[in-house]
Amino acid sequence: MKHPILLVFLLLLGIVSCKEGTKTPAATPQDVNTDSLASHLPVIEFLQNDIRQVDSFASGILKKTTAPRKKDSAYISPEAFHRLADQFLLSELDSNFFRKNFKETSLMDESSGLINFIYTATTPETSLRQVIVYIQPSSVEDDKIDRIYMETEMNRNDTIIEKKYNWKMGKYFYVLTMKQPRNGTPVTTMEKVIWDPRYFAE
Repeated sequence: MKHPILLVFLLLLGIVSCKEGTKTPAATPQDVNTDSLASHLPVIEFLQNDIRQVDSFASGILKKTTAPRKKDSAYISPEAFHRLADQFLLSELDSNFFRKNFKETSLMDESSGLINFIYTATTPETSLRQVIVYIQPSSVEDDKIDRIYMETEMNRNDTIIEKKYNWKMGKYFYVLTMKQPRNGTPVTTMEKVIWDPRYFAE
């Protein structure tokens, strides 16, 4: 995946780091002018492509559920996988809405070697608050999407519901749900779906 924003980011990074005798500063988020470069990354297309890969190649899909005083795991059907994966295909990721209502920044994480494209909501009208796309750059092959992270928050029947979505490309996804009633005990649950057998034991 060679994205114009990523290429410009790497070019600028190389110019700065190649100046001899110049100390490279720690990475900080850099604003990206999407009007002059390109639109936001097509997050929903990345997710849909990985879903198609699961449909084509996965030989077994394992679902793990963690809730208060309960843990469970079971193999699920492709149809059940799609119902769970659809949680990630949020309407706010529609390209027009996403571009108009989310600000893009980017940074290079030197500890992980990944480039982070961070999208933050600029309107309180959307429950989707943040999206981060982690990209593994490469000089010899296409850059690869490593994972996608999203956060949502909503208030339903006097209960604040926060969700954290993690999709590890080609391997698994999980959704962490935290519910905080106005007058009650908070409850946290997690659903994890794995199709790479190397991660079944995690």
